[in-house]
Amino acid sequence: MLNLSLRAKFLILSAMVQALVMGLLIWNVTRIMDQAVSKNADRVAHEYAVTLNLSLGPYASKGHLADLRSYLGEMLSDPADSFVRYIVILDPEGRPIISAGGAPADPAELLRRPGARTNQGLQTVQSEAMLHARAPLLLKDNRVGALHFGLSTSDLAQARDEVLSQGGLISAAGFGVGLLLFYFFTLGIGRRLDGLNAQAQRLVRGDYGTLLPERGGDEIELVSRSLNTMNLALRTRIAQLEQAERRLSESEARFKILFEVAPVPLSVSNRDGTVIAANLALQRTFSAAAGAIVGRHTAELAFWDGAGEASRILAIHARDGTVQGDIAGVRLAGGAKGSVAVWTSSLLLDGETAVIWALLDLTGELKAKGALRELNISLESRVQERSAALERANLDLSEALDSLQRTQHDLLAAEKMASLGSLVAGIAHELNTPIGNSLLASTTLSDRVQEFDRVVVAGALRRSALTAHLDEVRQAAGLIAGSLQKAANLIASFKQVAVDQTNDQRRGFDLLLVLQDTLATYLPRLRRARCAATLDIPAGLTMDSYPGSLYQVINNLINNSLVHAFEGRASGAISMRASVQDDGQIALLFGDDGRGMSDEVLRHVFDPFFTTKMGQGGTGLGMNIVYNIVTGVLGGRINITTAPEQGTTIRIVVPRVAPLRDGAKKHMAAALEA
Repeated sequence: MLNLSLRAKFLILSAMVQALVMGLLIWNVTRIMDQAVSKNADRVAHEYAVTLNLSLGPYASKGHLADLRSYLGEMLSDPADSFVRYIVILDPEGRPIISAGGAPADPAELLRRPGARTNQGLQTVQSEAMLHARAPLLLKDNRVGALHFGLSTSDLAQARDEVLSQGGLISAAGFGVGLLLFYFFTLGIGRRLDGLNAQAQRLVRGDYGTLLPERGGDEIELVSRSLNTMNLALRTRIAQLEQAERRLSESEARFKILFEVAPVPLSVSNRDGTVIAANLALQRTFSAAAGAIVGRHTAELAFWDGAGEASRILAIHARDGTVQGDIAGVRLAGGAKGSVAVWTSSLLLDGETAVIWALLDLTGELKAKGALRELNISLESRVQERSAALERANLDLSEALDSLQRTQHDLLAAEKMASLGSLVAGIAHELNTPIGNSLLASTTLSDRVQEFDRVVVAGALRRSALTAHLDEVRQAAGLIAGSLQKAANLIASFKQVAVDQTNDQRRGFDLLLVLQDTLATYLPRLRRARCAATLDIPAGLTMDSYPGSLYQVINNLINNSLVHAFEGRASGAISMRASVQDDGQIALLFGDDGRGMSDEVLRHVFDPFFTTKMGQGGTGLGMNIVYNIVTGVLGGRINITTAPEQGTTIRIVVPRVAPLRDGAKKHMAAALEA
């Protein structure tokens, strides 16, 4: 293939494309013209067939066609008068009846050739510059003959040839103009391509300072812009590569320094196992000069403790491709035996695979581990002895803990009984007053009845005496009834409190009534201590819980206030308030205006056996019992706010429905199963 330039190839290709387009155009015009000539010839033949049928029909139907011979001869004698060149009329058997002009020998045979066309009963066929046509003609006695005539198409062919010749000239002129335009167009493209080639040559030579002009708005401009972008990118990339090369050189220098001064013995070998570098730590550790190491095979180095160690390590490296901390025996400086952990890693060195060996001296560490192992053996025996002693001590502590728990249980029971005893004493003292008043009133009433009886017997009864006697009886009865009612209320409250405390059963109750009953049992002690008590409890606030446990909590809180808060004071005040929180739980606040507590006492207030009255009758279990009941039985929480001489506020938050105890859970589960 010829080595042509892109411009020449483009010109040749464009010439071929134009020639192809021109050829297709001329072929299409020729085809269209041929079709037009055929259509026009057929149209003219159809018109002549109609005209001839109208002219010859009357003569043919009467059998006088022979009379027209001279007329037809004159009509066809001058070609300029008509396109018809011959007329032949055949009978139904194909015999000629009349013939005029230059008729062919067998006109019927012409119409049987390929290419014959039939349109509206008219058959035509083109033969050179003559269109042969046949149409039916009605003869005498209603016989159908055939009218054959020939039309000259030379004028149509001449017009076609003129159109084709003119079209060819126009196409040739267009072809030339197109080639000329393509020539000048490719001339500019060639110059721009030469510029691109020159820029590429400059890039090859390393000249990145020249940029191509970006103009034209076409693909070459895009290529120019791309070359300029590549030029700038190459300039930046080369600068980066130069900087990276400098950094790599510096990194290699640093690596070499680090390799030499590293405290761990290091060596580098090629893939054949020949040592090509060794650092100072390796030479110091094994008292070997660089000449005794570099250039020798790794298995031939003198510091291995026998050839078997070197072979074993090399076999591990050959099998796994690396060595990860395997221990090998070596000879250290001075000839002493030692142990090293061998680590290897592969790297590329000047394009070839190399292996870096790191030998970590573990001699001291292994000796220390051996000593530690012996120490562990001795320690295990000591630990066993101490464990036996601890087991004995744990057994003693377990027994002491059981005894302590029993003692705590007894103390809790004693605390409850002491509280109940104090409650009984207070109730007994409180009952003396209403019972004594009732006894005095009944005795006085008995004396007044005897005196009234004597007056009645003596017959000296007056209305005024009767009225006075009735007033005295009424007053005495009211005093007796009021005192006995008060005593009955106290006994009912005491009975309810005592029953709930001794038989702590879960039930539904009104919080206000429970707190009123509890406060009623403490009224004698509160009056003696000149302590005012207030209740702020919403009516109808019901709970499903353990009232006995709640009694115990309030009793201990009131008792603590009387014993500790108001010590050394002539009077005091306590208050109990309750409210329902947003989450449905009940917040109960018990407060006093007493001495308060210090931070030290507050930190230990819930500890068992912690009391500030040690040796004065205090057990230190009151607040511990309160904490256990609130957080355990009632399922709530408790916190204290206090300060010295600022009083104390105890906030208890409990659910309205207490959680089930273990026994209750088991009973409910059994009921559900049943």
